[in-house]
Amino acid sequence: MFFRCKSCLLPNTKPDLHFEGDTCLACKYQKYHEEEIDWGERRKEFDELVSQMKRSDDTYDCLIAVSGGKDSTYQVYLATQVAGLKPLLVAFEPSRPTDVGRHNLKVMTNAFNCDLIQLQKSSTYRKLARAGFDLVGDHEWPNHVGIFCWPVRMALTMGISTIFYGEAGGYIGLGRWEKIQSEKELTREHIEQYVGMNGLRLSDILETDDSIQKKDVLPYIYPSEEELKKLNITAYNLGHFFPWDTQENIKLIKKYGWRPAPERTEMDFGNWESIDCGFMPMHQYFKFIKYGYSRATDHASYELRHNRMSKKQAIEYIRTYDWPLPTRYFEEFLEFLDIDEEYFFKTVDRFANPLLFETDANGNFVHMWDGNLLLKDAWYDSFDF
Repeated sequence: MFFRCKSCLLPNTKPDLHFEGDTCLACKYQKYHEEEIDWGERRKEFDELVSQMKRSDDTYDCLIAVSGGKDSTYQVYLATQVAGLKPLLVAFEPSRPTDVGRHNLKVMTNAFNCDLIQLQKSSTYRKLARAGFDLVGDHEWPNHVGIFCWPVRMALTMGISTIFYGEAGGYIGLGRWEKIQSEKELTREHIEQYVGMNGLRLSDILETDDSIQKKDVLPYIYPSEEELKKLNITAYNLGHFFPWDTQENIKLIKKYGWRPAPERTEMDFGNWESIDCGFMPMHQYFKFIKYGYSRATDHASYELRHNRMSKKQAIEYIRTYDWPLPTRYFEEFLEFLDIDEEYFFKTVDRFANPLLFETDANGNFVHMWDGNLLLKDAWYDSFDF
């Protein structure tokens, strides 16, 4: 049964989103975030952590995994301008870099006087992206794994014991209440369960593709517990210590030269999320065909929870932008994965949710003239409360 949170419109199909009656835990966390957290105490906790982190030797104080996006830019602002730390920035090159993404990454390093190391992908990345597309319907699988594994490996290499990430999972209701309420550190368990593994392991791919060797996939392997204990490496969510509001953060980082995309991002009504990668809308499209929601829902829900949007406007945005197939980089995407349109749409049909999309008398999914799947009434009816 497909239904939505009556308060913020997130659907029950969202992985790891839990409900209490008609309300999702993202809504519950928003109230907890605004009314119950003692941010003064959290700040004291952060200041104590910082005092322990500052190094008097020639090593960076901390490491921050960055993309040039809104969240990583705000993380670097907090670390440098608020905490007075000297971080090393580590970036994992996106699948299809964009001009605005490159601009924001460059501006970040200059505005906050930080050194940056970027992993530029080898040919192995395309093989992993194709495997992710074929096996779990997500070409961004190696990116999601890499952005959380490679920074930890770099921390080990550079002798840095503290890593900072951004907002905590509670902001989008990721996980059970007792977990998201106390989420401060980002652990191996969290990454494997919530972030990017999707049931696909590197060992599975290595067994099926003899051309990929273990040394080819080092950026995608999370270090062992024994390695982590050598430096007592710990990764923290800055959203545990500071109130997190996307729109307020954007206002601030624009003062340092950060830019949104010059046009609306496909699968969204805005132009501020995942703008460093031209292929990210395709990831959102496959999210939609699996679960019935994409980035437009994510952002409309977020704005509803912050009382910055009416439910009528949110529904209009979702019904307009949440489902159409991205076309801006479509041909380039096919070339990237070395597939043709027929293969692409066969893959779409393999991962489409039969509870949400119409099928013909033979059980085949119905595609409209533009290639989009035909939604069932259940999806539209989910907005009726």
